Amino acid sequence: MTAAPHAHMMPAYMQAATKRRERMVKLLILAALALLVPTMTKYLSWADEVGVLPFKPRDYTLLTLAAISVMVMLNRPSICPPAFLMLLVPLLRVLDAAFLQRFTITALGSHSIVVMSLISNFLVTFITVLCLSAEPWRRVALWVGVCVALLSAGGVYYEWLGFRSFTRIPGRMAGFPSDPNDPPIMITLMLSVIFTLNPRFWWNVVLVALVSPAIALTLSRSGMAVYSCLLLCYIVGNLRQHFMGMLIMAAIAVPLAIGGVAILAQTSTKVGLMTNKDTSDRLKAIYELDFERIKSPERGKDLQDGWEAAGKKPLWGHGTGAGTSVWKPHNQIVSLWIDLGIIGPLLFIGGLLLLTFRSLMLKMRGFYCLVPLWLFIPCSQILIESPHYWFAAAVCCNLVYAGRFRLVLHAPAKTQPTSHTPLPQS
Repeated sequence: MTAAPHAHMMPAYMQAATKRRERMVKLLILAALALLVPTMTKYLSWADEVGVLPFKPRDYTLLTLAAISVMVMLNRPSICPPAFLMLLVPLLRVLDAAFLQRFTITALGSHSIVVMSLISNFLVTFITVLCLSAEPWRRVALWVGVCVALLSAGGVYYEWLGFRSFTRIPGRMAGFPSDPNDPPIMITLMLSVIFTLNPRFWWNVVLVALVSPAIALTLSRSGMAVYSCLLLCYIVGNLRQHFMGMLIMAAIAVPLAIGGVAILAQTSTKVGLMTNKDTSDRLKAIYELDFERIKSPERGKDLQDGWEAAGKKPLWGHGTGAGTSVWKPHNQIVSLWIDLGIIGPLLFIGGLLLLTFRSLMLKMRGFYCLVPLWLFIPCSQILIESPHYWFAAAVCCNLVYAGRFRLVLHAPAKTQPTSHTPLPQS
């Protein structure tokens, strides 16, 4: 008779605990969206430049670090060490610029400002990896990936509609980053995370339809190439399960894509955006899939100069910043070699090789994340400074490495071992 009330109360207690856990998960997701998305999309930098930000980005970064740390600790954190070990490369760049100062950068006024910028950027990168240490990290990563992709694309559309000009290259849309090559990198990396974590195929297709025109508007040759490779891998991976749906989708999407590019070319010429030969050649090369024209002779010359600079100091490099200011090889390996010497590329490529090996051993788990992580290397020199790049790498790490270090706020009470020795009788 006494066991019935106790059995009746247990479901209510468990239900209350479940509600508390779900509430903490939602708070973590909201904190990640509010504090990470503006930084990862570079909206925060743009708002600070135009003077609409009511506080300093430094204060925002510190708030981000404090809030995310608290929310992660309240959501059963479990650390994936390889995800943090991959950040050794950007950490070396920060330490080199701050303490050794082998290369002085005055692009922002003084070298100290550049150092503070590198430190702030590294803290944001650390936070993006830290927020994936909570138990519901998949939900956090999925929400952040969707919002970053949509906000990046939304900035491009906002500029294309003529409400504001962000780009530093006439004729190409850029959104908040002001560099037209940045939105394709952000969107492609976030889509790789979404493809990896979200099994709902048609929801992913809808998202692809929403962001694809934004990538086309940037006229980024490398971005469009890597984006197309990621979509091709996703199509091949889902071809057997959704074959008929893909045929219908192709019948609709191909004419729309052709018509969209034709309208873009005609509209751009009409409003006077196609005033330089480079912009028109870009559009024609993408439209005709002419890979010879997609190649940039200017970037080839920059890459050659970068290799020569790396050869002058192959062991220790010229110092952090030389690979992105004096020499601009548009290649992450060469840029790292110029900055840190041979140790930079070895650590960077070594981490990616381990990720790839683990993915192959686990039947291609996390493969979609690896596609842009590898393919953007010969196209960009600022991946090391991009939080969204390390965000995708951390998602892959959490998938392919099962080992975790659990952090608890208090240790469980120790139970006394039960003795089977009979009590002495008087």
